[in-house]
Amino acid sequence: MLKSSYHLFTVFGIPIKADLSLLVLLFMLTAGERDPVFGLGLGLALLVSITLHELGHSLTAMAFGCRVRDITLMMLGGCATLLNMPRKAWQEFLVAIAGPLVSLTLAAAGLLACWPEVRGHSYVFSNKTAYFFFHAGVMNAFLFGFNMLPAFPMDGGRILRAFLQQFFMTRVRATWVASRIGRGVAILMGLSVLYSLLTGSAESYKFIRLLIAFYIYQSAEREYRMVLLEESGGRLNPFAGFPFFGRDSRTPPPDDGKAIVSPPPYARGGATRVDVHKEL
Repeated sequence: MLKSSYHLFTVFGIPIKADLSLLVLLFMLTAGERDPVFGLGLGLALLVSITLHELGHSLTAMAFGCRVRDITLMMLGGCATLLNMPRKAWQEFLVAIAGPLVSLTLAAAGLLACWPEVRGHSYVFSNKTAYFFFHAGVMNAFLFGFNMLPAFPMDGGRILRAFLQQFFMTRVRATWVASRIGRGVAILMGLSVLYSLLTGSAESYKFIRLLIAFYIYQSAEREYRMVLLEESGGRLNPFAGFPFFGRDSRTPPPDDGKAIVSPPPYARGGATRVDVHKEL
């Protein structure tokens, strides 16, 4: 029977799985290079980078007593599934920023390893290995920059929520603000795909960008509603029904600091827990 994901190996007690959609990403990277072997090598380097990125999140979460169910590699990136989240905002901040810092470190290491010469307006590499490290460094720099976008529930959005919760408001209200900013970023990303269609640029990645925009738009609302269910005291949103806010959205409850939202008090699958998905 065909499964949606397959176990690859286990690191620090964390199962690493590969989703079938990963084959699409590997195919796109391989087809995008003149040398298929070089393209496949870049694809594997990307998978290693994403795995290390997710391990950064997971190991930091484990240091705060959180449990990690698994890490899944897929076409849209990586997903670390935590069975519970840190209780304090500063801990969530450290968990969220750990992944991007790993990507930034890998980017610096890759670029320093090749250090291309600049002649005229082009880069000149001493050999193909240096060229490979250059591409790997650029990929990780992109992972860092993309994940730092304030698009909740991505890393940047979680960092924003933790910052708001730590200094200005409760977790519920901070989640509401971060989720609305995340939806705004998703709309802008979708518009960028429309712009690419009209101008004929970035041909290879329109579909993935559109999928990421859709994921962010849907997940931002889903995670806000999850936190709101934990608090169970929201008011009906007067803007309910409009696409940006969501049909069943609610406004944040009074900012009284009494909402206890972690760990969640409701059950899934016969066990009291929550699966919090963190995408690339």
